[in-house]
Amino acid sequence: MSHNEKRTHWVKEGAISFGTGVLYGLTNVVVGHPFDTIKTKMQAQKGYENISMIKTFTKVFQKEGIKGLYRGCVPPLMGSGIYRSIQFSAFEATYTALDNSFGKQHVPLTHGIEFRVILGGLMAGTVRALVETPLEYAKIKRQTESNWKLRDSFTGLRITWLRCQFLLPSFFIFLDSFRRHLDGVFR
Repeated sequence: MSHNEKRTHWVKEGAISFGTGVLYGLTNVVVGHPFDTIKTKMQAQKGYENISMIKTFTKVFQKEGIKGLYRGCVPPLMGSGIYRSIQFSAFEATYTALDNSFGKQHVPLTHGIEFRVILGGLMAGTVRALVETPLEYAKIKRQTESNWKLRDSFTGLRITWLRCQFLLPSFFIFLDSFRRHLDGVFR
C-alpha cells in the first residue's frame, strides 16, 4: 500500500502485509535455495571447500539429485514465508499504530522521514531476527548434514539482530522516500 493512502486499522494493515510477505518468502526459497545450498556446502562442508560453484553443483546433483539441492529447505520454506512476512507485518502494524502526532513528526535533517518509518523498521528487524535465527541454524545444520541441538538454535541471534537493525530500517526508509518523492511517476 502506498503511504500516501489512508490507513485502515493496524491489524488489517499487518495482515495484508503478512500475506504478501508469505508469497515473497515462498518464492525466495523455491528459486534461491539451490544456490544457497551450493554456497553453504562450499563454505562449511568437507569435500566442497576447494571446488568451483559449477563443480559443487555437479557433485551435489550427481550424488543426490534435485533432492540434494533442496536439502534443508523445509525450515526456510516454513520460516522464510513467516519471517519475511512478519517483517512487513510488524512494519505496517507499527507504522499504522503510530499514525499520530508523535509518529508523523519528521526526523530533523532527513527530508521528511517520519519517526514511525524508523520505529517500524526497527520493530520489523527485531521480529525478523527472533524468527530467522533458529530457522537459519536448522537449515544450515541440515544442508551440511551436521548434528544440532535445540538449545543452540539461537546461536547468532545478536549478530542477526544487529544486521536486521540496519537492513530493515534502511529498506523501509528507502521505500518510504521512494513512495513520497516518486509517487506521481507510477500513476
